Amino acid sequence: MDAATEERARQRPQELIRSIGADLSLLIRQQVALAKQEFRGIAAEKAAGGGLLVGAAILGLFVIGFLGLAGAAALDLVLPRWAALLIVGGVYLLLAVIAAVLGRQALAAPATPERTKQIVKEDVEWAKQTLKR
Repeated sequence: MDAATEERARQRPQELIRSIGADLSLLIRQQVALAKQEFRGIAAEKAAGGGLLVGAAILGLFVIGFLGLAGAAALDLVLPRWAALLIVGGVYLLLAVIAAVLGRQALAAPATPERTKQIVKEDVEWAKQTLKR
């Protein structure tokens, strides 16, 4: 073998190692970017759930107000007035319960970056297969 051929044979593994390092660095940057994107989406879902819970609390305040008015009107023994106020209070109570249930469900959903986990698993499998060759 001449000196030039030996030099090229030595450079190939070095080039391969550099290429693997660059690819690995790119892969890690892409995985981090994907995880950030997924966490932003998860944060938006949690913010919406929190907003629904705030809405439930506000509606709950209306319930207390209307139920108090209904009780006061009932003491006056004016059936149509307190009955109407009680019905309105019941409607607000129903809305508060619905908002609370929806908000709680939104906050109870798992906050895991599923796509990122799946892609990392695929990348590990690909790397294993590539290194076996």
